[in-house]
Amino acid sequence: MKTILALVLALAACAAAPVPTFAADPIVLRFAYPAPPNGRANVWGFTPWAEEVSKASGGAVEIKIFPGTSMGDYRNVYDRTINAVVDLAYGIFGPISSDFPKSMVTTLPFEADNVEVSSLAFWRLYQNGTITDEFTRVRLLALWDFSDSGLHTKKLVKVAGDLRGLKISAGTRVLGEMVEKLGGTPVQLQPTDYYQSMQRGLVDGVSTSWPAVLPFKLQEVTSFHLDAALGPAPAYTVMNKESFAKLPEAAQKAIDSLSGEGFSRRMGNAALRMEVEGRDAVGSMPGQHLAALDPAEAAKWKQLLTPITEQWVKDTPNGAAVLAAYRTEVAKARKEFAR
Repeated sequence: MKTILALVLALAACAAAPVPTFAADPIVLRFAYPAPPNGRANVWGFTPWAEEVSKASGGAVEIKIFPGTSMGDYRNVYDRTINAVVDLAYGIFGPISSDFPKSMVTTLPFEADNVEVSSLAFWRLYQNGTITDEFTRVRLLALWDFSDSGLHTKKLVKVAGDLRGLKISAGTRVLGEMVEKLGGTPVQLQPTDYYQSMQRGLVDGVSTSWPAVLPFKLQEVTSFHLDAALGPAPAYTVMNKESFAKLPEAAQKAIDSLSGEGFSRRMGNAALRMEVEGRDAVGSMPGQHLAALDPAEAAKWKQLLTPITEQWVKDTPNGAAVLAAYRTEVAKARKEFAR
């Protein structure tokens, strides 16, 4: 009888004891990164950013990065974010440039000579309302640039005449117009197609920035690399509006606190590091030839390409004001980085 009584009392004590509570699993957000996983934008930019967001949210949210094209490629990743196939995405504006005419101001040649400067100026154009109306369908987290596009070719290019007869991949309409003005034939490709197109002889070179060279192995299919101020390659990080709205407050605050100008500066700095790394790495490889435009030749290229800027102003809604605002922000950013 005593044994039974003891058992009853023990069970009653267990029933009265508080039930241990466990933290809810974090909300997982899918981040599309349509580039190789070892790309520096991911290693230096997005992965640490995602970890910081998770920590700042107290573990309420986890951002899972999907590298490669499983969740989208450069042509469709923006739309896939709008349609909630993914929650967040990184992409470049080249394949969707027609939908962002004012934002393409950053692609104009000979406007900014430093990628951190142009990245900060780009974000502030959004912040000050100059290009804000182009991003109403998403929650914009960052805008930045990859460094100025140069020429990476199979044959030596030193002057504009050397481009005659060459097919050059150009990722944006403006860049394609530049290639044409300089005597080449532009072919629009997305970065994941560069290597095979070069390998098969479909193009003779690629006009892109140094950060694209190593991730897409362009050093294996090109030998000549010419630095030229053919305009930066703009990029974005965006989030689906409904995905953000469904998050708990802690997660929303974490994302907001780590986005905007700070995130844009982070990615601009990563782009600068990628530029230096790419140029230095390729320059140390046998059979690779690096050069920069001779100052006199650069002046000729600038003169040849001035009509492109003038035409962009005419074709773009409020183009003159957008270009003036961009130049103002570039000048301000230059002073900040010079301190």
